[in-house]
Amino acid sequence: MSRILFLALISFSWSSPALAFVKLEGYFIAEKTCEAFHSKNRQTNPGDITTRPHMAYTMRGINKEGGDFFQVEIPGAPVATSRWVSTDCGVHAVRADTHTGADEDDDDEVVLEPNGTESTDNLLTLSWQPAFCETRPGKQECRDLNDGNLPHTTRQLSIHGLWPQPRGNDYCGVPASVRNLDTPGNWHRLPAPQIDTETADALQAAMPGFASFLHHHEWIKHGTCYFGKGGADEYYDDTLYLTGLVNDSAVGDLFINNVGQEITGAEIRAAFDASFGSGSGERVQIKCTPDAGRTLINEIWISLGGTITPASDLGELMRAAAPTGAGCKRGIVDPAGLQ
Repeated sequence: MSRILFLALISFSWSSPALAFVKLEGYFIAEKTCEAFHSKNRQTNPGDITTRPHMAYTMRGINKEGGDFFQVEIPGAPVATSRWVSTDCGVHAVRADTHTGADEDDDDEVVLEPNGTESTDNLLTLSWQPAFCETRPGKQECRDLNDGNLPHTTRQLSIHGLWPQPRGNDYCGVPASVRNLDTPGNWHRLPAPQIDTETADALQAAMPGFASFLHHHEWIKHGTCYFGKGGADEYYDDTLYLTGLVNDSAVGDLFINNVGQEITGAEIRAAFDASFGSGSGERVQIKCTPDAGRTLINEIWISLGGTITPASDLGELMRAAAPTGAGCKRGIVDPAGLQ
């Protein structure tokens, strides 16, 4: 082979686009714990960095068209924050207004904790879990309840959510591509709320839907509009605090003492008045659901006005909100198990 031909072949191999890095936009959502390599070829990983399931990372690109490694941005990783993660580790989510393989730079990150004024108009929604599970027995938390593994859910109201008002005030700062993932079958793929271990443990007990990643959905849809300075941790700590006050009151006693029996909306409202002051009951709406000829009390919705703190007086928060309709007039406090 002549020297000229040899050099020409080398030049061609260096310029071939077959193994070219392909830039991608959007973000990478990890579905499991995987190593994040500094060098994918040598499998080096300074700092032993791994991805966190259900977390979103800024996407940089893929090693080649149809390749096997994404390059993602992991803030705080030593040596280099750009790391290589196997494409088997998660999914590439694209913003609704972007496309893959773009030429221009895009340093935007997924915004899940936007800045704003903390919400002072909120709706606390609490569920009676056995009633919920009558109509959704296939959900993991309902299988657990009906198998007798969640006895505490038969002795307390459970968290559905804390919703900044007015209705429609949701998904604040959340990209459309994340919103498109917000369906019950994909809640596990939503970015996880940043909460500490203590909050997560308490939430798992107070929100049975945690098993179905309800806490991901509630944070993405509602919590991002709460605007508490403490982000998701404050949002869920405030929700847990208020829920505890209700369960430790005459309202909680009314439900516990009447499992299997019918109670009225007027009785529920009167229990709020007895525990949290006259007029608080007028801020409570009762929700019911039909089940094979029965009417079950499914949820109670509690209107709140003012800033919620760890020392808030629930009665004051309720009386600061506008009165609401009573909703369902009467229903059964459903016992655990399919009736």
